[in-house]
Amino acid sequence: MISFEFRQARAAATILGVVLLSACATKAPPPPPPPPPPPVEVIPYRPLPPSGATYIMVMPPLGPDGKHLTVIRGLSDDQRLWYFRSAWNVAALNCIGPEFQPILDGYGTFLKGNAKALKAVNARIDKGFRADYPAGRDAIKAREKQMTIVYNFFALPPARAGFCQAALQVAALAAAMPKPDAMALSANFPLFEAPFEAFFNAYDQYQRDAAAWDAQYGARYGASQPGYVAVQAARLKGIPQVGQSNPLTTTTITLPQSGVVTDQETGAQIPVIPVPKEPAGIPVVQPVPQATPKPAAKP
Repeated sequence: MISFEFRQARAAATILGVVLLSACATKAPPPPPPPPPPPVEVIPYRPLPPSGATYIMVMPPLGPDGKHLTVIRGLSDDQRLWYFRSAWNVAALNCIGPEFQPILDGYGTFLKGNAKALKAVNARIDKGFRADYPAGRDAIKAREKQMTIVYNFFALPPARAGFCQAALQVAALAAAMPKPDAMALSANFPLFEAPFEAFFNAYDQYQRDAAAWDAQYGARYGASQPGYVAVQAARLKGIPQVGQSNPLTTTTITLPQSGVVTDQETGAQIPVIPVPKEPAGIPVVQPVPQATPKPAAKP
């Protein structure tokens, strides 16, 4: 007969075995963590045009050399000298302030010291226009129109800061010469061209960036962006063109009404446009989605 003590020992051993087997069994894995919340899409504001330029403009096309084809490209020696004079004239009228006084002083010295050479260049250019337009008045009108385009080009407000700095460099080069020789100085015409080319390149990049934004976000967020709204409105009316349009239409900055000074040699109107020294801010607005229209109530 099995004793009571033996039965108790066997029961304890059985319980211990069950406990050991349970401890060896694989534990159930913990439940997976909840999925992370979806990332919040950050919508960038619409790209801004450089230097306070208007949101939409027609840029000059690019030439084979990668530079923009403007009214100051492909010039003869006489044209380069005359347009050099024109650029300096615009700078003398528009680069205002004590720091820019050398531009005005240098321009006066340049005109006085090269009066004979400039008169001869002007006469040769006039002769060329008379050859193209036998009717005297037509030749005058054609040259006035051409020079108005040139002056409007150099008066472009978004390029003003760089243009005035270029004019200071030209004035310094002239001051360093024993006599400000016109033809030698006109070799520095690229100094006047550079700030405009830099602006055109920056604006080209803005147009590419803005077009990409419009394609991705315009339908949903465009209504909250001043640039997008302005572009849609501008496409329904005239778009400013460099050199052709009133320079005041090329900037979002509110500028005083420009005056004009008549070029005594060509009769063209030279724009006088005060431009603030400090760059003006353009509104940056956080994109807001357009409200989804509510469905019409059922009758």
